[in-house]
Amino acid sequence: MKRIKKGVKILKDSGVLNGSKIILKKLSTLETPVNSSAETKDLVQFYEYITYEKKEANFKPENLKDITILWFIPDFGIGSGGHLNIFRMIFNLSKLGIKSDIAICGESQWVNNKIAQEMINKHFFPLESKIFIIKEKKEISSLNNYHIAMATSWQTAYYVNNFAKCYKKTYFVQDYEPYFYAHGSSYMFAENTYRFGFSGISAGSWLSNKLQNEYGMECESFSFSYDKELYFKQAKNEKRRRVFFYARPPTERRAFEMGLLSLKKVYELNPDIEIVLAGWDTSEYKIPFKHFNPGVVAIKELSNLYAQCDVALVLSFTNLSLLPLEILASGCPVVSNTGENNSWIDKDKKLFFYAENDIDSIVTKVDDILNKRETLDMKYIENFLNKTSWEEESNIVFDILNKIVDR
Repeated sequence: MKRIKKGVKILKDSGVLNGSKIILKKLSTLETPVNSSAETKDLVQFYEYITYEKKEANFKPENLKDITILWFIPDFGIGSGGHLNIFRMIFNLSKLGIKSDIAICGESQWVNNKIAQEMINKHFFPLESKIFIIKEKKEISSLNNYHIAMATSWQTAYYVNNFAKCYKKTYFVQDYEPYFYAHGSSYMFAENTYRFGFSGISAGSWLSNKLQNEYGMECESFSFSYDKELYFKQAKNEKRRRVFFYARPPTERRAFEMGLLSLKKVYELNPDIEIVLAGWDTSEYKIPFKHFNPGVVAIKELSNLYAQCDVALVLSFTNLSLLPLEILASGCPVVSNTGENNSWIDKDKKLFFYAENDIDSIVTKVDDILNKRETLDMKYIENFLNKTSWEEESNIVFDILNKIVDR
């Protein structure tokens, strides 16, 4: 049933012709039957890119002003927040005169370059970028010359490490990716990329400080903002009190278990409330309180959903999520867990509420806000929200890129 629903969604998002191609490709890559002889997993082939040899950048451009960038990205899915940030940055930089192309590293669900480009333009931003799908090592050397080769995840950093036809190698770091894994192979594969000698451009000062202090990476940062056309204050039509929770069970760093246990206690203290679990379909979990499970919500519907809530709980044990600002802009106060990874954007600690990293502290903080024992400085928040913009952050990245090229 889940595969049927996914197939219908692919056809709806991609159209009958392109959708059919995508479905056929997915079917061809499904696991073979138990009785098949092709049961073994080829880990050496799967991780072959880890062994690609390092090549020094050897392109010497005559013109250092009209910067060109080749962004190396992992395959993307519709709704991916990390890819949204990348494509938004490419779009905004294009308005500042920077030409970007995109190399999708490894296997791609999008079958070919044309379909991938159509999906980016339809579901993210209209880009004039050329799209390349790089499946094999030999295809890396077939790419054109660029001023900058930009890694965007630890996997893609290995491709950039092998790419020589550039002037500078740079790393667009949105999170500390070793924390995505247990302390084993993948952790080390990710951590080692910070030692490749690339120039870093990070999402926030927590990351830039960490990369500079622990790995000696030259790194500068931009900040987060929000889309003002999508996220804005709206009337609260829901009469009942609501608590929003960013619920993503498969994403360890979002602490689904800690949030669930905390909200059970909050509900026991406030049995009239409804808890909204959004970000993932949680129907396979037993939820011990009254709740609404919208699952993955369309972007255009998110602001209104946030506005119908009295408080939001967004936990993160790596870098700050984009959600707190978007929720705040929609008029709902946010509780996050304490730590510089979450508070780097909130220097005066006046944007969000913070709870210690334990259940009792989270319960107390959410209950206090729900019952209005704690409130925010709305003038401070409005001033912050009015000043911030993705265009301004793109200008910061533009300046960083020019500095990297001029070194």
